[in-house]
Amino acid sequence: MADNVNFHNYGNSYGSQIGKAEGDVHISMAQAGQTSELSLADRVTALRQELDAAHARSQVDDGTYADAQQALDEAAELAEPADEEQRNAFIRALRKLKGLVDDVSGLAGAVAGLIGIVAGRR
Repeated sequence: MADNVNFHNYGNSYGSQIGKAEGDVHISMAQAGQTSELSLADRVTALRQELDAAHARSQVDDGTYADAQQALDEAAELAEPADEEQRNAFIRALRKLKGLVDDVSGLAGAVAGLIGIVAGRR
């Protein structure tokens, strides 16, 4: 099997992997001196910023933007769930948001990632 893999998106090459990774692979997006552990409230704030940017790029129409803002408001109120019921309500708000922005790939992926993080905190 070849150790060189190229990655393509709609015919455009955007990266390659040379060699292979074995064992655990950890990727951190934290800058030097920062911790990569963000609170749920910080993550909701980051989603709101991504939504604002997508709206500014006209990737999200005005009606969807308003509904997504409402889902984010719900999530922000529950960002530090005290019990299982609040955690489930937080996840429902995020799922509502994901359904609204599912065609904005980067934003939908970020929402799905946060749902995974919260679902794993049982």
